[in-house]
Amino acid sequence: MLAVPVSAINFNTPESTVAEIMADPEYYDGTITIGTIAIIGTLTNISCDVHISEGGQCIAVDTRDRSMFEGFEEGDTVKMIGIFYYKRVRGSVFDPECVIHWPITDSKTVAIPELMENPQAYNGRKITVIGNLTDVRESGMGYRMDVEDGGQYLDIKFYGRTLLEAGTAVKATGIFVGGTMHADTVAKRETLPFGIAIPGFSGLLAAGMLAFALVVASRTIKKR
Repeated sequence: MLAVPVSAINFNTPESTVAEIMADPEYYDGTITIGTIAIIGTLTNISCDVHISEGGQCIAVDTRDRSMFEGFEEGDTVKMIGIFYYKRVRGSVFDPECVIHWPITDSKTVAIPELMENPQAYNGRKITVIGNLTDVRESGMGYRMDVEDGGQYLDIKFYGRTLLEAGTAVKATGIFVGGTMHADTVAKRETLPFGIAIPGFSGLLAAGMLAFALVVASRTIKKR
């Protein structure tokens, strides 16, 4: 099966406010000059024609992909990354690539079955997942990966380089948007021989540290 090419979203795109864009809309017009931008503002009218607002000013948002807005509520502060179009046929509009909660909130480690059963609770948030890498393939500027846990699969886009292969236990961290994780890191999950994970340490180092701790504990007990 051919993968859709990966297109990297730059979550670190510098933020502009609604007021700044409305003060000089021609400068921010993506059809002429600046291209992709990020807007910070408040979601309004989310049940119908979504706008991103600041004070009394607002910009209409293209909502053809409603999955971006699942789990968001009226009044949420968000960061939208995308392109602003000034004076289109139906007026000015912002076409988002993604919508994330702002400031970025970290939901820590989430089980993939829980994520798949309740995706709206984590949409637009930073999460960590652990599972078995079942497929990895080059796609555009990066990789598409499938990670499985408990019979459920998560689609991951990763924009770095990797030597990971299918069958590897991995830990991935990134932002979950519209059913896909955009990963900052995807790494082999190191465990001790009997399955205890030691985050941030290699297997040999972790085993050595544990052995050292057991020796110290044993000597302490003997002295008593």
